[in-house]
Amino acid sequence: MSKMTEHVPVYSPHPEGEAMVAPIFLAPIIAEALRQKVDLQALFRGLAVDAADFDAPGTLVSQREAITVVRRALPLLAIDGAGLELSSQTRVTERGFLALGLLGAATLGEAISLSLRFPQSAGYLLQVREDSSPAIHQTLLEPHLGDQDLQRFLVDLTFATMVKLRRQVTGANYSPSLLELVSAAPTHAAVYQTFFGCPVRFGCLKNVLSTEAKWLDFPLPWASAMAYRLSTQLLERERERMNAMPAMGFAIERAIRRAFPHVADIAELAASLHLSERTLRRKLTSEGLSYRLLLDESRRSRALDLMAAGLRPIAQIALDVGFSDVRAFSRAFKRWTGHPPTQISSALTHRSSQTHP
Repeated sequence: MSKMTEHVPVYSPHPEGEAMVAPIFLAPIIAEALRQKVDLQALFRGLAVDAADFDAPGTLVSQREAITVVRRALPLLAIDGAGLELSSQTRVTERGFLALGLLGAATLGEAISLSLRFPQSAGYLLQVREDSSPAIHQTLLEPHLGDQDLQRFLVDLTFATMVKLRRQVTGANYSPSLLELVSAAPTHAAVYQTFFGCPVRFGCLKNVLSTEAKWLDFPLPWASAMAYRLSTQLLERERERMNAMPAMGFAIERAIRRAFPHVADIAELAASLHLSERTLRRKLTSEGLSYRLLLDESRRSRALDLMAAGLRPIAQIALDVGFSDVRAFSRAFKRWTGHPPTQISSALTHRSSQTHP
């Protein structure tokens, strides 16, 4: 069996217009399911994505698929205080394009605003908004209609992840001033105050994380105007793709990423999607898609994700995204971003090596 068809589900398009998100909050769930030897097929049955997609940086999933995986996983995972526990795996450098901006922001307030400006890239599975006064900054969370049964888990995971990220990017012992939760107090309520380092109130009308406004002006130690500007440009482009890309485009990009470092041709992609090559070409034409542009986008997003993670030298990243010649990769990278890969990699490696775990 070819590499392209080993772990790929039958092509099942997302409903057109359905919101797409980065599966950031699914990653720790899948990791925990693997640790507990939960059958991953039970989590992904009938969906257009599977666990193999999460080894391919740049993957996007629909909001519906993400919520389905969460709802299936929770009864199978034996964890007390699952939301807080799973947040321990949070790493700012695993945020893809967003990591560039979170690390490059001038202040904590700028970093917070960036993630709220691009909630799909931040992976939020809840409605998120902020409210500020001269003294207090508040982040409010509310489940989408129909997701109230997941409220405790999603709110706990999201708030805990936010706090972890704020502590990592500040390099300081950031602590909110108050946490208010709609859910009733659990038996392990004391764990919340220990984790968040502030008073925690249960049974409230809203889910609110309050922070002294002075934290918004806290200067971040690895600020870079270049990295922040590039991150904003990439996130704008990603948002446009999320909102405009036909369902087939997302399916093809996932298939391309699964095949890396091999560069799959049209025939291989068609086989992986259980389509004939002729049918795939017809669908590409009818939906205004280009194989070359989809390949280019897949290479770009994966290269930047690998750089943000700080795991590989540039020559290895070039190979990982299907370039046999690092010079060709460098030319393509500069075309994608306006900067040579050495410039971005140097800035990210310096910052990510110093962020707190």
